[in-house]
Amino acid sequence: MGIVLSSVAFIFLICILVTVHELGHLIVARANGVFAEAFSIGFGPVLFEKKDKRGTKWRVSLIPAGGYVKMFGDADVSSVKEAMPSGYTEEDMDRMSLHRKKPWQKLLVAIAGPIFNFIFAIFVLVFLSLSKGIPEYTSVISVVGENSPAYISGLRDGDKVIKANDIEILNFDNLKEQIACSYGKDLTLEVKREDKIEKILIKMYKEENNQIVPIKMLGISPCETIYKTTGVINAVTSSVYTVYSLAANNIQAIFQIITNKLSSKSVGGVISIFKMASKSAEAGFVSFVWMLAFLSTILGAINLLPIPVLDGGTAVLSTIEWIIGRPLNKKLVETIFMIGFIIVAGLMLLGTWNDLSNCKFFVWLENLFK
Repeated sequence: MGIVLSSVAFIFLICILVTVHELGHLIVARANGVFAEAFSIGFGPVLFEKKDKRGTKWRVSLIPAGGYVKMFGDADVSSVKEAMPSGYTEEDMDRMSLHRKKPWQKLLVAIAGPIFNFIFAIFVLVFLSLSKGIPEYTSVISVVGENSPAYISGLRDGDKVIKANDIEILNFDNLKEQIACSYGKDLTLEVKREDKIEKILIKMYKEENNQIVPIKMLGISPCETIYKTTGVINAVTSSVYTVYSLAANNIQAIFQIITNKLSSKSVGGVISIFKMASKSAEAGFVSFVWMLAFLSTILGAINLLPIPVLDGGTAVLSTIEWIIGRPLNKKLVETIFMIGFIIVAGLMLLGTWNDLSNCKFFVWLENLFK
């Protein structure tokens, strides 16, 4: 796919995800009496603006790398500091500002964005399940990276796993179960490769400082999908479970990175999302819509992390205020949010660094100056 079409797919995907997320904040904020001054898709200079009957300015801004809802009383789009707009009174602030609402109301507004992302992902998956069928991944695998335990042990793209630890493997879920049972142990696989059966031993552990450290990421993914027709109830339950699993696995992976149980090289940034959007769009409508559901779930899960600046951090602070029965010190809150901003900015820089490393940017740069 050309760079232009890839860019269009990326921007379209980002706009949908951001719109869903910010609409969650907007709808719940309005339901709790908060006035939203502006709703923007993108940051930076405003390209288009229209004011609705409630006075909210709907904007499309130049940089399509996110979006925001500016609530009444916000000093800026981060919603951290409070400032009284000119021409308004303290009574107006008490009535319309999110900062003056009760802690449980601020909590609801904070978590509304991620929840809307989850609900959107569920609706998308239900739509796909009813129109295309529920996807089931076969045991034919794709190996992720030459440095992965799977590749080092001898697994290759296109291998079909037929047994794991002498247990018959019918689909990729069966394989994942056996991998999970083998953490810190040996995993014996029987694979079919070009009409030949081969046995492969994978050590799901490594030795560090004379200690056995379990390996949980084998480095494989499914590469064949079959679709099974289903009814409404099964489509809904399957979609809810899929979204829950994706969110839980993503949060678990983040904590594994923080505790150094998973390599920080697995963190991706904007370039990774661009590649996923491009590949999914190239693969067709079903693949692109599935990617929408996947990234919507990931966006919701990440925003629920208890890091200030993210929705999860705001929810934690609102809960603390609710418990102690009084607002937190403003300077303390600002300091906490600054720390959260540094953490999030660091993660974004790490993701960008990994993306540039994976696309050999630094090798190209080094060769450029030789």
